[in-house]
Amino acid sequence: MENQIEKDMISIFTQSVSSNFEDVKYSEEKINNLYNDSNKEEYIRILLKLIMYPYNENNENKNVYDSTLNRNVKVSMLISIKNFIKKSIHSNLENMELSTDMCIFIKHICLHVLLDINNEDIKSLQKYFFEILVNLLEFNICDDYDYLLFYIIILYINDYNYIDLVHIFNNEEKKKNQDAFKIIECIMLYIQNKEIFQNINQHNFFMEYNKILQNLETIKNIIINRNNSLNDDIINYINNTKRIYKSGDKYNLFMLNDALLYNISPEGGVPTLNNHNNNHNHNQNNNNNNNNNNNGNYYDNLSGVTTTNFDFRGKGTISKDYNNNIKSIDTNTLFHNNIMNIFSNMDCNHFKKKYIALKIIRKIIKKYKNNDYVSKYDLKIILTHIEYPVTLYFIYLFNKLNEYTNYINLKLNTSTNNFNTSNNNMINDELNICFYNMNSILMNMHVFLKIFYNINMIDLPEYYEDNFDIFFNIFYTLLLYDEDILNNYYNHLHLIKTVLKGSAVAPAGALNNMNRSMSIMSTIHNNNNNNNNNNNNNNNNNNNNNNNMKNTFGNTNVTLNDLLKCKEHFNQNLIKCKIMIIDVIKILSENYQDESKIYVIKLICSLIQILYKEKDKILLCHNYNCLSSSIKLIHHMNLEKNDLNPYKDKEFVEKVIERVLNHIRLKNIDIDEIIEADLEYFRHDLNNVNSFSIRSTSIYFLKTLCNNYFHLCFPILECKILTKDALLTLSSDGMDITNKSSGSILNMSNLNNTVSINKNDPCYEACNVEYKVQLIACLNHSNLTQNFYEHMIKDLMNQFLVTIKMKYNNMDVLCYNMENYNFESPQMNTSNNNNMINMNNNMNNNMNNNKCVWLRDDDMFNTPNCIYLLSILKYLLNNRNICTTNNALDIFLFLHFLLYNEKIMIHNYACLCINRIFNQILNENIYKILLESNMVQRILNRLLFLLKYNVHNKILNEYILITILRIFLIFTYKISDFYVMVLLMIDNIIKLIINDSHNPLFNHYLFELLTIIISLIYKSQVQQHIQQIEDVIITTFSQILQIYIHDFIPYVFQILSIIVDNTYTIQKIHIKILNHLYEMDLWKSTIGNVNGIICVLKSYFKKYNIFNDIIKNNMQQLFNIYHYCLSNKKLYTDSFQIILSIFTYLPLDSYESFLKPLFVLLFTFLQHYKNDIIKIKVVHSLSVFILKTNVAVFITTLDTIQDGKK
Repeated sequence: MENQIEKDMISIFTQSVSSNFEDVKYSEEKINNLYNDSNKEEYIRILLKLIMYPYNENNENKNVYDSTLNRNVKVSMLISIKNFIKKSIHSNLENMELSTDMCIFIKHICLHVLLDINNEDIKSLQKYFFEILVNLLEFNICDDYDYLLFYIIILYINDYNYIDLVHIFNNEEKKKNQDAFKIIECIMLYIQNKEIFQNINQHNFFMEYNKILQNLETIKNIIINRNNSLNDDIINYINNTKRIYKSGDKYNLFMLNDALLYNISPEGGVPTLNNHNNNHNHNQNNNNNNNNNNNGNYYDNLSGVTTTNFDFRGKGTISKDYNNNIKSIDTNTLFHNNIMNIFSNMDCNHFKKKYIALKIIRKIIKKYKNNDYVSKYDLKIILTHIEYPVTLYFIYLFNKLNEYTNYINLKLNTSTNNFNTSNNNMINDELNICFYNMNSILMNMHVFLKIFYNINMIDLPEYYEDNFDIFFNIFYTLLLYDEDILNNYYNHLHLIKTVLKGSAVAPAGALNNMNRSMSIMSTIHNNNNNNNNNNNNNNNNNNNNNNNMKNTFGNTNVTLNDLLKCKEHFNQNLIKCKIMIIDVIKILSENYQDESKIYVIKLICSLIQILYKEKDKILLCHNYNCLSSSIKLIHHMNLEKNDLNPYKDKEFVEKVIERVLNHIRLKNIDIDEIIEADLEYFRHDLNNVNSFSIRSTSIYFLKTLCNNYFHLCFPILECKILTKDALLTLSSDGMDITNKSSGSILNMSNLNNTVSINKNDPCYEACNVEYKVQLIACLNHSNLTQNFYEHMIKDLMNQFLVTIKMKYNNMDVLCYNMENYNFESPQMNTSNNNNMINMNNNMNNNMNNNKCVWLRDDDMFNTPNCIYLLSILKYLLNNRNICTTNNALDIFLFLHFLLYNEKIMIHNYACLCINRIFNQILNENIYKILLESNMVQRILNRLLFLLKYNVHNKILNEYILITILRIFLIFTYKISDFYVMVLLMIDNIIKLIINDSHNPLFNHYLFELLTIIISLIYKSQVQQHIQQIEDVIITTFSQILQIYIHDFIPYVFQILSIIVDNTYTIQKIHIKILNHLYEMDLWKSTIGNVNGIICVLKSYFKKYNIFNDIIKNNMQQLFNIYHYCLSNKKLYTDSFQIILSIFTYLPLDSYESFLKPLFVLLFTFLQHYKNDIIKIKVVHSLSVFILKTNVAVFITTLDTIQDGKK
């Protein structure tokens, strides 16, 4: 039964979880050998077999599996498989590649484990199987995804049973179509495996698992044959696969049925399970009033109130199919017909399984982010399978959410508060089950919205556009869905909690009944099967009520705390859904303006209302960004005067601005955050849009509003700016906008009129100035801006300048610079413990022996002054044209001084002000003033010091870098003394961050600066400096290439190409680099950076007259590389750049002897891969060849090929 290989593998992985270090080390080596072996795929199959064995520690030890295959061993096996698959994804080495057979096998196993398996041991491993599946979808995914989408839609989201499916599949139209027939065949085989997995156990495992393997082998062969027989006609293939879901012109394969949800048999209305509980309820109700029907009447009357129609709000193509494919039981109609206990047999796993299925669909779609040719066609294939059924399911979920919300309120409004009655116990059970499923419904809706968002990021499907009216009506309702509507139920829970706590006064029977009322299906907390529940019955409470409830739900009791957690989850999921809806609206308003314009305008009022109703920070940030996009849409589509546009109403705009201003003003918590801010906080404060700060996003929204409705905003904000105490004029009004008119806006109730910073606060005046600066930035009105500068900013800045000039005339004496600071050993620097100096004490001490990194002046840099300084900096940042020949020196003296302030917000804003002022056309006299006063050099010295100081403290600050970069771009040849120093410093920084390059922007600007410095050095023609490049930089680059720093390699190749471009004599280092480029291992290890290598090769090709011998001698190797890249599925599109470079830059005689095999290779490849991208690449390459040589050469080569065939 167990062969030797299986025993050995079990032994290896058992050792891997041993507590003995030597065993673990030994097992690691053995595991690595497994995945390097040529039979690795067979080993993976064996591992999956071992993992799928239904282990239970109570099993009788029939074989070695029962004694060793515990969860820890299986986790070790799964992690090893997952790590190998992840490694294979990011490698283009052929020996690392998984075969298509293996990928199909693993994907099917993963799907069964995630959606079918009942064994608790295997179910506990679902997390690892999901990760493996996601990685495989990223790595290997066929045209219709190995039929995974068919399985998910037809067998997990669909409610048809297998008999119904067989009847639908037994259709001549489907049978005659080969594509459809293959899919049906695979689905039926998959169903067989699904049944086997659901019933597999210790006793039948070996026989049943072999059946699974046989079915998977057949499925695999069908898929492989399908892949090999596909032609170019993708549209025809898509139409063929649609036949699965349709008979004639009607969708008839997908159906959602509430009878399955409530476990009601379609014949005669007989419940499918839990008859014992029905009898129990019947007996309990004998002593009650006639409020409830007995079970017989309930099921007899059920068919008469089954509803199949949904009243759609809006028009859409899906509405005609919805009512024919949804079998809905309206619980509210049942309630009004006095039919009770619909939830007693409800399958609470129903929505959970569908949630997992939707998550898998989302992972498939998420793979396609780029809007390119291939992705669009892949997306069309996906939409063929999911657009109708998944959209139908979303509308069904929305219907259920509303239905259950109404049902809970109906129940509570008509029930009594007597907790000792069995009737109320039943009501509590129904309410709890209903609410639990509402949470599951929201989870499903959230995943659908993510799918909807991911698809619309790539393209707008026609099907979605056809149903926009329905979608946006649902969006409108969900955005305004207020959790307060469930307050009665939450109060009910609170009351139950109070009764349970008050056990001293509550009767014992009441407490037992209350405990019983807390029972609910709990798939999230415990997914035990019925067998395991029966084994654990003795561990539960012994009261009859609890045991009866256990029989009802087939699961363990859930405590009141669990139910309260469900309430928290419901609130979080509701917010997540609203955030995703807002993000969907944003992407539609940005990318599909013409299609969505009317619908987005209709939603503006509901988005505005969120500003008043919601408190969640992330939701408000997303909402502000969406509102900003909607304003731009109105402007771009010339809809300002449209009747639906609420912004044309002056009163509406006034109320909106009032609310936004409350989010813009500084509060005490904001001040604390500013003072203690880190670099990440500064980034969010700077980048208002898409940040996670309510204040930042509200500022961006107000700026957008002012840009597009200036005539309405200007008088409102001008009044605030000109008012002395602008903060005191703020109010915080609530608003209830349920229609598009401004009439409802006038009936607002006050929500929160608390003023965080009052006039007695020491920061009030500074906050008042900062607030006005923000408003001026939003308005961007030149006269108002200039007046504010003359009357406020100028005076403030002058006050600081007076102190600066008196106390801090020479900062080099007080603070460290590049020459006198020990970066390698900071503790050796002669400074006080915190690397600062307090200038209030011992001002005249010997500063040369007591230097500091940061300047501390408690009087000058107190909290109010920090707010003032930030206000000035933000003003300068937004009004760079204030700088003139009259004030330039003062402004840069002020900014230079602030570079010594330790507060991250201050010295970083000072950096950006310098960058922003230089990033414009300035009067030449300004440059002259700054150079002659040595101000530029002093600023650059300080910035270089800060850059190096931060890097040594593991802070990668891109804002300092971009300012240094700007200075070199402006004062290119005037600061040549810094070239070599900066070159060496960058080299040092690269070595420091080579293993921790966590900031892509920093990396980009660092190499951008290096590129500029190298170019300037070459232009200077100073041979000593040029030698530094080849002695220092090339060595560092070799290290990067050797250890393969993925983030650096593209820049390395770019700079190497510049070095080669500036080469006029052959040196050893150049030959070494070129020879390295011809090494096959380099191409195999640089997936994603092939274009970088080709860029360097181009530079060498351009210098053919210098390197011709080396290039000619390696031409065969270059064509070998090209052949490899062309045959590699990850590199074949980039490979055409190689021959394009050859044809463009090299003379014909250098490669003429290789033309025939090259053309044969191209035509063979073209014949094998029949898609338009390959055709375009081949035609482009041959066209360049003909243009650069002669058409006669092309024809002669083709004739030679033809003669060879004859």
